[in-house]
Amino acid sequence: MINMIAQPFKRKKLIKLFGLGFLMMMVCLQDLQSQSFVFGPKIGPSLGFQLWGNSQNRGALTTFHGSFFIESYEEDQASSLYAEIGFHKRGSSEIATFNARTPTEIFRRRLQYEFNNLSVLAGAKKILNMEKKAKPYYVLALRGEYTLSTNLDEYIGFGPYVPDEFFVRKLNYGFTVGGGFQYDFAELFGAAIEFTISPDISSQYMQPPLSNIVNRNGNRISLPEKQIRNVSIEISAVLRMKRILERI
Repeated sequence: MINMIAQPFKRKKLIKLFGLGFLMMMVCLQDLQSQSFVFGPKIGPSLGFQLWGNSQNRGALTTFHGSFFIESYEEDQASSLYAEIGFHKRGSSEIATFNARTPTEIFRRRLQYEFNNLSVLAGAKKILNMEKKAKPYYVLALRGEYTLSTNLDEYIGFGPYVPDEFFVRKLNYGFTVGGGFQYDFAELFGAAIEFTISPDISSQYMQPPLSNIVNRNGNRISLPEKQIRNVSIEISAVLRMKRILERI
């Protein structure tokens, strides 16, 4: 009963945090309308990891991501603000062992747990050396995410140890930290290579303790609480296009 009452309050808190991130992004966009800015896409490979509470952590999920960013720009300024919206596939993988027809007949299969998330991000960036052609920089940002879909329905019937769609938490939040190198090819065009790590603070998945669960062998078992948090490592190829506002 306590969990049933507490859950709506947790959901309201997450909605407020996600809304705050979206509001921060809108403020950045509104501010950029009156000044020069940089914008463009980011795409690249990702490695997804998940922390499964007290149980053994799973292997990496090799996947991809894509996003669109907008960033404040002043020619002689090393610091800037930026906002970003994009698609990120979070998750993990594992090699699971199953009994086939008899206890001695087993098979192994790689299971991939995929969470397709829409991400909104707002943060700050600082260039460490303005004199170099390939300018090194670092970024730090707050992030909110909404889960659009998962692939957990593929594993219905695989037993009680596999995550269930029912316990997926749609709204999550965390932060992103990273760095990279940017290079200008021309006055209005440039590129960058960026490396980031994005740990979640909230749980993507929260399953309470369960009892009287029937496993594949027909035995009744109890399962402990299961909490899953995402951590992603991403490398992005970035196209940077500038909009220069001339002041008269």
